[in-house]
Amino acid sequence: MKGGQRIVDNLVSNNFKGKIYPINPNSEGDLFGLEFNRSVLEIEDDVDLAIFYVPNRKIPSILEECVQKGIKGAIIEASGFEEVGEKGLQLRDQIIQITDNFSKIRIVGPNCMGLTRIDADSDKGDEKGGFFTSFAVFYQYKRGNVAIISQSGMLNGGYLMYNLEKYPELGLRYSCSIGNKMDLSEIEFLEYFIEDNTVNVIAIYLESFKDPRKFIELCKKVRSMPDKTIILVKGGLTTQGQKASLSHTGALAENSQLIKAIIKQSGVIQARSFYELFQFARTFSMIYKNNITLPKQGNVSLVAGSGGAGTISADLTIEYGLKFPILGEKTYNALINIFPEWMPPNRFALVDIWPAMEKAMMNKTNPEIIMNEVYKLLLGEEKVEGILSMMFCSSRFRSVNNYQAVIENFNHTSKPIFFWLIGEVKEINRVSRLLSDNNIPTFPSLEDMIKNFWILVQESKSKIY
Repeated sequence: MKGGQRIVDNLVSNNFKGKIYPINPNSEGDLFGLEFNRSVLEIEDDVDLAIFYVPNRKIPSILEECVQKGIKGAIIEASGFEEVGEKGLQLRDQIIQITDNFSKIRIVGPNCMGLTRIDADSDKGDEKGGFFTSFAVFYQYKRGNVAIISQSGMLNGGYLMYNLEKYPELGLRYSCSIGNKMDLSEIEFLEYFIEDNTVNVIAIYLESFKDPRKFIELCKKVRSMPDKTIILVKGGLTTQGQKASLSHTGALAENSQLIKAIIKQSGVIQARSFYELFQFARTFSMIYKNNITLPKQGNVSLVAGSGGAGTISADLTIEYGLKFPILGEKTYNALINIFPEWMPPNRFALVDIWPAMEKAMMNKTNPEIIMNEVYKLLLGEEKVEGILSMMFCSSRFRSVNNYQAVIENFNHTSKPIFFWLIGEVKEINRVSRLLSDNNIPTFPSLEDMIKNFWILVQESKSKIY
């Protein structure tokens, strides 16, 4: 159960390609077939990186040995530095002196859960592959286009594990826990991910800004890139939150007006919580995978199976600044032919599809054909930038919820299509997996679906081309 054991387990079980040297001055024998060394100075080979998982008081002397060995990088996962007060500050000052202000060795942390790089999809039966230095053990994951920079270890630990299971389609490329950022900070990792063409989405949690001007400069650079998005959760926005961050990572209080100005000038997408951070990251990840065009005006169509859902969604679209445009005559007339005389379609792009489905079933026509035709008409409507769809899932209507023809239709559009699924949980899970396999996002609520479309519009408006 020791953290050091789990770190080595992560590296070995995930097929890290380099050499691993476990150090323990009090042990003989081996760990996972790797013989213990009593000191880094016993290692004959060159070493690139030292990972520290020892009590904070032991770090200075070991760090001196690392400098003597010529090791150029270290990850200090131990806590007990700025966040604990005077003794921790003294340790920090010792480390600054030993490293000659980090010119001799660069440091990630302390008080962090290290770095993760995913090179292969374990959930597809591929050979596991990557670089895992967290002491949270990862068994199942998927390589993707999302990179995380976080001052909270849980985003490279338990909460990350939860989200990788909750959103199996959320592929991850990197997760970097930077802790107190005594040396390396969000700036260096942001610079790296901007240049990495395997990364499209950068999700960040910060309790303080190391270099606000440089952060704004880098974020503005991303705004000129059509294939990258930055999403930020900023902790310590209130006096209560600032007290919490001081005891967590030693982050000093920042002026709330200054924080708002930094975020506004940077042009990043601001999430209010970790839940939003991961949901937005998932949405943008899937959008980029499908080469979807970001909506600029917020003109959206809703396909609903309920008048009540349509009414609530109309209110929510207004609240988020989205619009249901008036349909062109060609589209409207085509919809009239699909709908029954007793319930004609709206002239604006809110389509209650149920009457058309009932007409189809009464005429012994497969409702999926009608559903597909409605989507085809709306996707071909010039004024519509994307579709929000509420769909009922039931085993009794499995032929309706097959979606194969609908998905084929979606694969030929550059417009975003989102789904809110209701009905039987088992069927919702089946349809959700089918859609997510085709990079079509599904959401747990109507508001989440609308909010995520609105986020696409905000990102489109922030881009500078």
